[in-house]
Amino acid sequence: MTTLEKVLVIGANGLLGTKLIYCLLSEKYNQNYGPVAADIQNNLIPKNVEFKNIDITNKENTINSITQINPDGAILSAAFTNVDKNEDERELAHNINSIGPENVALGCIKADSKLIHMSTDFIFDGTIGNYSEDDDPNPLSYYGKTKLEGEQRVIATGVEYLICRTSVLYGWYPARLNFITWVLKSLEDGNEINITTDQINSPTFANNLAEVLLHLIEYNKSDIIHTVGDCILNRYEIAIKCAEVFNLPQKLIKPIESFKQKAIRPKKGSLNISKLKKILGDRLKVFSLDEGLKFMREHRNL
Repeated sequence: MTTLEKVLVIGANGLLGTKLIYCLLSEKYNQNYGPVAADIQNNLIPKNVEFKNIDITNKENTINSITQINPDGAILSAAFTNVDKNEDERELAHNINSIGPENVALGCIKADSKLIHMSTDFIFDGTIGNYSEDDDPNPLSYYGKTKLEGEQRVIATGVEYLICRTSVLYGWYPARLNFITWVLKSLEDGNEINITTDQINSPTFANNLAEVLLHLIEYNKSDIIHTVGDCILNRYEIAIKCAEVFNLPQKLIKPIESFKQKAIRPKKGSLNISKLKKILGDRLKVFSLDEGLKFMREHRNL
């Protein structure tokens, strides 16, 4: 592994961003990488990490900031991910999810930096599931459309890129709940929850994804790679697995056929990770949901 003087994490306050910073500071990686954190505010970033205020919707600010930082690699995890709010706040969604990645890519070109851009399974319509990188996108929601346009804009700039599509990110995170931590909290509080059986995904453990991305940053060609967990489950099955691993009451989890939401979700949104596994080889394991939950159970503070 070659030494990269600087890895810029844009969206460093988010779930994945915080895990990336933690990973970069860990003994396993800190001899090879030095992190620079960027976001629109500094909430969860350790004091010993250089911070830069970057608003990816501001083209001039983004390009100038990235040029000034001059990173060897940049990981863009910032996005407007509230799928239903994307339907209502379309201009904001377009600016963050479509224009923002292009602005970051233009900054990376000026800094001669490789860009890892995080995308989503929501670019697919969910009719077949187990999508490979070669399958044609057909987003159903405005969120999916903006994320697909973001991919296309990044590629069109000519930057050296990796587009990494992920799904149902989970892990301990102090700022807000994700699907998995919401299920765990609900069950711990003794609350009954209704969980749909008609949405199939590949839940992805954010701690593991952070390590995967640090391995991929040295992958030496521009490409699209699916980076999700090694499992395909519906939302109800995910919730049941949470109860099993954390020894919480399964009887509180009630299956329902569908759940009324503003934005249309892909029914079979699972992604195929054969390509990822081939690239990683035996260097790093991609976690299943069972493995991610067991790690969370044993490491409440990570």
